[in-house]
Amino acid sequence: METDIDKKLLEKRKRNLRKAVDHHGHTCLGQVLGVQLAERGMDAIGTTDPKKIIVYVENDRCIADAIQILTGTRLGRRSMKLVNYGKMAATFINTDTGDAYRVWVSGKINDMIGRISSDRLEKEKQYQIVLRSRSEDVVSVQKVMVDIPPSEMPGKPKRTVECAQCGEKVMDGKDVSGKEGPLCLACAKGPYYRLVEENADAIRE
Repeated sequence: METDIDKKLLEKRKRNLRKAVDHHGHTCLGQVLGVQLAERGMDAIGTTDPKKIIVYVENDRCIADAIQILTGTRLGRRSMKLVNYGKMAATFINTDTGDAYRVWVSGKINDMIGRISSDRLEKEKQYQIVLRSRSEDVVSVQKVMVDIPPSEMPGKPKRTVECAQCGEKVMDGKDVSGKEGPLCLACAKGPYYRLVEENADAIRE
């Protein structure tokens, strides 16, 4: 199969894809696109040092795992952040220079591979087309500005308070003001979960 990139870059992409797949659990188009997004993003901000990178990823699907593995960013280290727009995109930030670039999957991808096939061999051909293509043909990039509050930066929590209602600790400015003191978002706006009554008494004990 012909390729638009040199052999050295292709081999590097194949290695990166293997790393991503080992973490994610299976090969899919999202992993291949994630490799392309990570490659273009790190190139744009001029560093591959995970200690200097923050990534805002715009969906919680396959590309997130690939970008995480290839950039070395982590949710638990606060260097990867999810802003779930459901888009195949991510913004890469160099914390040393402040440079930020949003990278997203180009509309050209549809012309390159057509509709995603359900046939295993055909899907593999589509993956190879993307893997072997120039990054500028697969993803687009634009310089942006991202104002990251100090409370969102990696490192120790800048502020920790106790919720006046439930008593749980709230870190990183995620509390809101209440009549009796600071409130966690679950108490202030309602939680994403519902208590199961038969467990409630046991929890209170």
